[in-house]
Amino acid sequence: MAPTLLPEFFALLGIDLFLLLSLLTCLLDERFPRAIPYIFQVAALIGFGHILVSREFLAVFDEYMRFWYNFFYLVIALGNVVAVNVYFAAAQKMWTIAKAWAGIVTFPTIVISVFFVSNYGYIASVEFPMLLLQVGLVISAIVMGVSITFFLSPDLLHKLRRRKEVTQWK
Repeated sequence: MAPTLLPEFFALLGIDLFLLLSLLTCLLDERFPRAIPYIFQVAALIGFGHILVSREFLAVFDEYMRFWYNFFYLVIALGNVVAVNVYFAAAQKMWTIAKAWAGIVTFPTIVISVFFVSNYGYIASVEFPMLLLQVGLVISAIVMGVSITFFLSPDLLHKLRRRKEVTQWK
């Protein structure tokens, strides 16, 4: 039985993540260097080129090899999502934005990626430990819910507004 989810789906998911990062870094442009959104767009274009080139390799490589190089591109995209979160926390010392980014962007993208990889592994008859997947999804959902709750608390929103007013008057 052929899997309904092709390995190139992971490259498409990685392209979407790079475009998401480009859009979000454009929206937060005062907190990032100007070249960062363009670097993410170039990474997405490299992914499109990757898919165009891999079309020629459909007959040469088997599905196992196609899975691994598309999965590697997805891992690079997820690494960039985590790197932006670390940039907020470590380099910029913006802990509230780093917590919000972790709850709104980082954990959902990791959960979605784990879901699709495990779904592909189940369909392609690759055994993944099911308990590990279930525990990972539950922990990620709890962390995402707690992060969203803390981020949307009125006291935190008041702090963010006050901080923005202070920076505007400088």
